[in-house]
Amino acid sequence: MKANLDYHVNKQTEILADLARYNGQSGFLSFARLITFLGAAALIIWGGVSNIPAAVICGIVLFVAFIVLCLIHGKVLARVEYLNELNKVNSSYMARIKGDFNELRNIAVKDQKRADDIGAAKSRLYGKEFEDPNHDYCCDLDLFGKKSLFSLFNVSETSFGRKRFAESLLNPHVSDITTEELKTKQEAVAELCSKPDVLMDYQATAKCGKMTKDPKALLDFAVTGSKTKTFANVLGIIGCVIWLAVLVCFFLIPDYAPASIIGCLLVNLFIWMAGHAVNDSYIKACEGMPSQVATILKLYTILENAGYENKRIKSLIEGERKSEGAFESLKSLAGILKVAYLRSQPLFALLLNIVVPIDYLISFLLGNWAVKYGKNLPSQINDLAELEALMCSAQTGLVLPDSSFPGFVESDKPSDNAYFEGFDLAHPLIERESVVSNSVTVNSDIAIITGSNMSGKTTLIRTVGVCTILALTGGLVPASKLTLGRMRVMSSMRIVDSLEENMSTFKAELIRISGIVNAAGDDKPLLFLIDEIFRGTNSDDRTEGALTVLKKLSKPCICGLMTTHDYALIDKTEQGFGNIRYYHFSESYTDTGINFDYKLTSGISRQSNAKYLMKLVGIE
Repeated sequence: MKANLDYHVNKQTEILADLARYNGQSGFLSFARLITFLGAAALIIWGGVSNIPAAVICGIVLFVAFIVLCLIHGKVLARVEYLNELNKVNSSYMARIKGDFNELRNIAVKDQKRADDIGAAKSRLYGKEFEDPNHDYCCDLDLFGKKSLFSLFNVSETSFGRKRFAESLLNPHVSDITTEELKTKQEAVAELCSKPDVLMDYQATAKCGKMTKDPKALLDFAVTGSKTKTFANVLGIIGCVIWLAVLVCFFLIPDYAPASIIGCLLVNLFIWMAGHAVNDSYIKACEGMPSQVATILKLYTILENAGYENKRIKSLIEGERKSEGAFESLKSLAGILKVAYLRSQPLFALLLNIVVPIDYLISFLLGNWAVKYGKNLPSQINDLAELEALMCSAQTGLVLPDSSFPGFVESDKPSDNAYFEGFDLAHPLIERESVVSNSVTVNSDIAIITGSNMSGKTTLIRTVGVCTILALTGGLVPASKLTLGRMRVMSSMRIVDSLEENMSTFKAELIRISGIVNAAGDDKPLLFLIDEIFRGTNSDDRTEGALTVLKKLSKPCICGLMTTHDYALIDKTEQGFGNIRYYHFSESYTDTGINFDYKLTSGISRQSNAKYLMKLVGIE
């Protein structure tokens, strides 16, 4: 599968044309609103002062026209906001296709003025809150950060979708997932890739809804909400029925009609105050919910109208029971929240409640909704999060020059799953113009990679790790072909010391390596990636320590890649190890510098460019 930059260039032209049209309409409506408001005010004041009823009536008509124009203008402004966000989304796709991480950052912070807002926008783009330095491979494989898998592939704008995608990168759950499950994910991702317009519509809508915070209030109420008490329902009914007294007075004793109105207002005021403690929990539950619910409903509407045929996607949209699906429950809740929005201002809430007991009505409707639909909402949000994670997994096929779906070992035997065979593997975070692809195979064995500094050793093992993680999310991988087992991935690459924990670089590396060795004792499929093992100690200890590690990792259920400059280690592994493959990178020298081809080949390299590099920087 290949990225289609032309599609997004053409899309940008369409979006900008629509923006120009709607901005023109917005300008016209803004002017029309001003004229009608001033005209209405002038006619009403003039008619009232001059006692000209016709002028007052015309003023009222103009005021009604003003309200209609406000409503139309609101819809136009909402469309302008959506198109602006859609343009950002489309521009982000183009930046991803080009591999331009600086442009991705610029798009993320566009229109942000305050330093805090700029920082928050960058944080959302980078996903740094999910970074775990103690994770098996998180920091080594650049999962999060400015130039990371998350910043490149995350297209989820909701808090729960971002979290789910981060979890899919961090926790592939290889011990639980089946090849059948991975295949169903791949089928879903394939259909998502076929409809990039839906993915962009979905993302732009979520951006408009500002879904960056967890819908905690909504979920808490859905789980804990209950029907209102009988006495509260009775008070609410009394507050409505009491107005029949006004009708009775109007027809039978009209002289008391005005007093009856005042009496009803006072009774409803008392009813409202009496039920304040009862209704308060329901009313507070509405705070912050209308915007989130309306946005989530829009997202489900987009998915419902997309016409997806894939069974997994349809089941995630519809839920386990279609009759109680998310779309129906959210539509019902959105209607209730529209009523609740009417009393969002304290003074207006008072005025409404002394006319009719609207707080009782809201509480009654919310309680019934929670009992009927609430218990299903967490799973429905969970389904939406899973869909968004699949959308992120689809990005490999939408933004990279070349990608394909990997195949998986069908067997469940640990030794069969210690397998990785990739052709034309490319690292997705390297500039498109300079990335070099390579092929590598490990099959219950260990690949030791040699070569000079900067020749591409570390990049290769990172590429293997990244492709494995992407494969286990159910997405595509940057390779022409990849077949692998379901393996736990562990790495030891970026080792840093810690002054706070009184830990040297060597001790930090020992802890990482010991974690890999301990995991090897579980006799479960494992892929390890070790860069320059034990670089922080002397050569003799490094060699002996590395040999010990290699012996412990020489098991049928384990495969891995290790880079090294330790040629004494190479000499000792050539005898006594039947499970080691040797690969290397090479380079050529000129008077002006070193030429690297970054191509992996079989065999051992004993070249070293350290003295040459020191000479280039003036150290002789």
